[in-house]
Amino acid sequence: MSFDEGKWDTVIEAKKHPFSFDLNQISEYRDLIFLFVKRDIATTYKQTILGPLWYIFQPVFSTVMFMIVFRHVASLGTDGVPPVLFYSIGTIIWYFFSSLLTAQAKVLYSNKDIFGKVYFPRLTVPISVIISELIKFLIQFLLFAFVFIFYIFNGYSVFFSVKLLLLPVMVLWVILMATGIGLTVSSVTTKYRDLAKALEYFLSLIMYVSPVVYPLSEVPEGFRIFFVLNPVTGLLECMRYACFGAGEISLFMILYSVFFTLIILFAGILLFNKNEKEFVDVI
Repeated sequence: MSFDEGKWDTVIEAKKHPFSFDLNQISEYRDLIFLFVKRDIATTYKQTILGPLWYIFQPVFSTVMFMIVFRHVASLGTDGVPPVLFYSIGTIIWYFFSSLLTAQAKVLYSNKDIFGKVYFPRLTVPISVIISELIKFLIQFLLFAFVFIFYIFNGYSVFFSVKLLLLPVMVLWVILMATGIGLTVSSVTTKYRDLAKALEYFLSLIMYVSPVVYPLSEVPEGFRIFFVLNPVTGLLECMRYACFGAGEISLFMILYSVFFTLIILFAGILLFNKNEKEFVDVI
């Protein structure tokens, strides 16, 4: 019997080029995406005592520790921002970035059994990772918002402007940068597994050369260029400026970080699509 395309509801075709992805097809698999989200959240805190409360305790414990070490011991300033608010927003953004990056970097290897058994659009898994990590971030950001409101009612002078409306754009900025880096690392680690271990060590170092627990203004002038060339710096400083009106930002920092984000995202999707056909055989 000859092949008649009109008799089929769905036709699966090979991708014409590595950067192609069918948004309509991904939309058809949205139920699968939410199943992956449910799986990721359930398995993360399965058989734990506190469960999802770890979403809240993690930034709280980190904020307290940073206040003790960097505020009271090292005596680093916070650009006039109350230390609790300063360290809270820094740790929340950083944990969102690092956890999303780490999860995306493991997305191929962690799902190799599923990828090897059944067909579905592979990009549905990175999308589900984004949604899972975004849920955690929103819970933590809600906690930050409550603390922020508490300080407002206790006399903290708040910097309100239209820049606050850019917060969703900045969250998207974090997502795109972390996903781009993560997918790039995930594609490379299918052949070189030790890079996944190197990533964990690298992230711990990057945190301390990013203005997470101190403002850029505290960095000595001679070393500031190295921090400016860190694409995470522009993101963190923009986030603090939008929330508190504090921080040192420049057009170069913003354009440099945005350009880096777009390039690494393009590279990540390109490598992911290129390797998704053969990585099962490699792993």
